Amino acid sequence: MKEGSRIEFLDYLKAVCVLMVIITHYEWTDKTSPFFTMLINMAVPVFMIISGYNFAMSNRKKAGGKLGKMYGWDMMKPKLVRFLVPFFAVCLIEIVLLMMEDREIHPLRIFLLGAYGPGSYYVPVMLQLLVIFPIIYILVARNAKLGLTVAGIANLLFEIAVKVFEIDKYYYRLSIGRYLLLIAFGCYLYLHPEHRVKRYQMVAMFLVGLAYLVAVFGFDRELLLFGYWKTTAMPVAFYIFPIVILLFRKFYHSRIPGYFGKLLTWIGKASYHIFLTQMVYYHFELGGAIMQAEWYIAVPFNILVSVPAGLAFYELDNRFMEKMRQMKHYVKAAA
Repeated sequence: MKEGSRIEFLDYLKAVCVLMVIITHYEWTDKTSPFFTMLINMAVPVFMIISGYNFAMSNRKKAGGKLGKMYGWDMMKPKLVRFLVPFFAVCLIEIVLLMMEDREIHPLRIFLLGAYGPGSYYVPVMLQLLVIFPIIYILVARNAKLGLTVAGIANLLFEIAVKVFEIDKYYYRLSIGRYLLLIAFGCYLYLHPEHRVKRYQMVAMFLVGLAYLVAVFGFDRELLLFGYWKTTAMPVAFYIFPIVILLFRKFYHSRIPGYFGKLLTWIGKASYHIFLTQMVYYHFELGGAIMQAEWYIAVPFNILVSVPAGLAFYELDNRFMEKMRQMKHYVKAAA
């Protein structure tokens, strides 16, 4: 693939995952079925692997993998703008909706802790990732096995600290610590494409992750660790990573022709904005009574509302940022 060309496969993957996020946030009566535990609930782990992959790609291309440059303002600013501008817009929308419903407003809670709605932990987690990712990058780049091992140990130590110090579930959800291994896996995928993970290694990882899912969700076992957010806990990384490797090997250079392919690419590009949109949509029940209908009515409806609204939000954000760039250019030219 040519340097700088867009990887359509990653957009397809993000598009599918954001649809899965919308699906899982519907009020299902049973989320312990294999359909959820082994497929739908894998959306967030896959997103985290993709984040590690994309961050590694960006840091190599724009900072040459140099630690100082990765922490430089030229690297941090575009990422902060990309995350925070649409997020702040959503925060303002939520404040207006809270006022309309005559509900109590805590601006600091909204802006600092991810706003309201399902998945509201995501923005704080991504901001933490900006801070720690250069370290993950350096470790994985210099020695893949060591980097992955350190990330895994750090992830495990975080879970132990959560247990020992009885960290509240609310604050646990806001921490990047629970996703360190997934992020490192994504970083590894980009930095070491020459490494061929052996079949027996993939099978072993998959079986470890599968055993966790079966024990926790099939037999309702309570483990000493991983008591919170069991569907995306550290052992899940071993289940999903071999699957992602196989998808990369099979479809990385694939392109879906025609309108459907373009639509998937568009949804993938706008996945963050769609994610933010569904947060507001679900929290404020903007779908009305139809959101409580049978799943075969409510779920398609939720998708048909959230996705177009998120796409419109994405396009508005792009136009706003382009206007800001033009204004900045005019100011510089006039100075």
